[in-house]
Amino acid sequence: MKTVPTSKSLKEVEEPLAILVVEDDPVYAQFIGGALRDAGHDVDIVATGAKAREKAASINPDAIMLDLSLPDEDGYDLARALRKSLPPASIIIVLTANLHPQHDLADAVGIDLVLTKPVEPAVVIGIVDLVRDRRRRKLAVR
Repeated sequence: MKTVPTSKSLKEVEEPLAILVVEDDPVYAQFIGGALRDAGHDVDIVATGAKAREKAASINPDAIMLDLSLPDEDGYDLARALRKSLPPASIIIVLTANLHPQHDLADAVGIDLVLTKPVEPAVVIGIVDLVRDRRRRKLAVR
């Protein structure tokens, strides 16, 4: 059984990741962003597709946590565009309130993982570990 990390263990990050949270609900954005920051990662939060494109271009994030329901753009379209411009080892994780997301479409546009909201902080941190492991494997193959 895996235990939930304590505050002390969350601060002991081997390699902080640059993570972009794209979420138009400010409370949920701070909830997810705060958990990732508490884990020692570098987190930027934006609320629109336009801001996500701009920020992703400037920081080349290791991971993007993307809400599918943004005020200015469809999340699937944004994921497709971001996938084309991101470094190969970057991962896109979708956060959705939809209980029946379109997994085939998610695969087609380059989304790596779909999570249904609400997502607990321990799950978010575990996923960050997954991102780190995946990144290391991809870089080791080169």
